[in-house]
Amino acid sequence: MSNKHLRERMIDFKSYAYVLLAVSVFLYIGVLIPGQTEETAKIVLMGTTALFLASAFYFFSKSIKIKKRIEESEE
Repeated sequence: MSNKHLRERMIDFKSYAYVLLAVSVFLYIGVLIPGQTEETAKIVLMGTTALFLASAFYFFSKSIKIKKRIEESEE
C-alpha cells in the first residue's frame, strides 16, 4: 500500500475511535442520570459502553500501528 493510502486509513481509524469514545461517554452519562430507567436498561447501557470503549481502543491501536508502519517506510 502507498503511504497516502495508509495515511488515509490512519485518519479514518482515528476518527472512528473518537466517535466511539464520544458515544460511549453519552451512554455512560445516561447510566448516571437518575430517573425511571429500569435495571436491565442500565445493564444494556453499561455493556454497550464497554463494547464501544473496547472498539475505540482497538481503532486507536490500529491507527498507531499504521503510523509506525508509515514512519518505517519513510526511513
